[in-house]
Amino acid sequence: MSFKQFPTLVLCLLFSKVANAEMNTLPDKKAKLEIKPIVCMVKSMGQICEMTISVDWSIQTPQNVCLFKNDTSLQCWKNKRKAKANINISISEDMVFSLKNKDMHVLAKQKVKINAAANRKYRRKLKSDWSFF
Repeated sequence: MSFKQFPTLVLCLLFSKVANAEMNTLPDKKAKLEIKPIVCMVKSMGQICEMTISVDWSIQTPQNVCLFKNDTSLQCWKNKRKAKANINISISEDMVFSLKNKDMHVLAKQKVKINAAANRKYRRKLKSDWSFF
């Protein structure tokens, strides 16, 4: 190996260590979590949305896992590789659902959003407040 190739080798090793450290903090790319529907409609913002979500998840190796709504456990499965379930939820704001193993490591996550049917903030006025006539 020549002296010119040495800095390139050092940089490659450094970046691989940084990438490995970042991968430990990110959700497992081999895990899949699918929640349907991902949008809940309410009449106006601030109202509680109650609905039944369909949860479908899969991971590569059988593990004890739980589905969480923020920090609240909704349902757990023992020594499973995949599962499907229907779960009743009540949310009043956008919520992140995550699949965690027994060590509380996030395997996968998905966000469920709330949309308002009559959101005054984004509606366009049809007529102006003033008029000459």
